[in-house]
Amino acid sequence: MSTGGSSDDPVIGEGEGGSADEIVEELRTAAEEAVTIAREGAKQKEEELWARYRELTKGRREERKR
Repeated sequence: MSTGGSSDDPVIGEGEGGSADEIVEELRTAAEEAVTIAREGAKQKEEELWARYRELTKGRREERKR
């Protein structure tokens, strides 16, 4: 499973010794980005599933009308 980031992305807490508050803020920002990406993916998947559902039920409705 891909994380979506590149290997060049900085690692939280590494580098020029960040304070605990800076690390917490980096973690918060990373978590917010992850949630945003997950929501976008879930929304897209939901749209795909509803489109498939409508496609499948369309045939059933046409059969009932006959």
